Amino acid sequence: MRLFFSSFFALLILACNAPKPDTATKPEQTAPVTESPTVPAVTTGPMLPSISQEFMQMLWENTSYIDYTFYTLPMSMSFDNQPAIQNVLAHLEATPVAIPSTCKPTGRAFFQKDGEDLGVAEFYLHTDCRCFVFLKDGKPAHSNRIKDKGLEFYQNSIRQAVQQTQQNAQ
Repeated sequence: MRLFFSSFFALLILACNAPKPDTATKPEQTAPVTESPTVPAVTTGPMLPSISQEFMQMLWENTSYIDYTFYTLPMSMSFDNQPAIQNVLAHLEATPVAIPSTCKPTGRAFFQKDGEDLGVAEFYLHTDCRCFVFLKDGKPAHSNRIKDKGLEFYQNSIRQAVQQTQQNAQ
């Protein structure tokens, strides 16, 4: 079942977001440099700095697999192709976030290459707190806000997975 969901999401992302091939020589892709909005994020918890551009670039160039585990949903999802992985990373802003104490993480994301973790982050997919909190030595170290489009992407993916699970149960 997990393989089915993983395959479904990978195909969905590729179909919607894969760049169109062109015959001209493509310039080397780089990680997106995101801009911070002028409206600050909620600041009721400790403010964690954003991940560095170098770390983002390293994830952009080297991640070959992202695995998501959800704390309260009976599902997981993963991506194992570079266009889908880069699409996921492009959903992050450079805006650091302070997580309200009332906000609980939705799950954990593992950014991997050849089975080794390049980065681990807890992710929050709530309207009032939506971000990735990257961990260092198991503790929150950096945070990046998820763009509106990214939150919509995750919510739609979860909704589709739940509907598919319900249809399969019938």
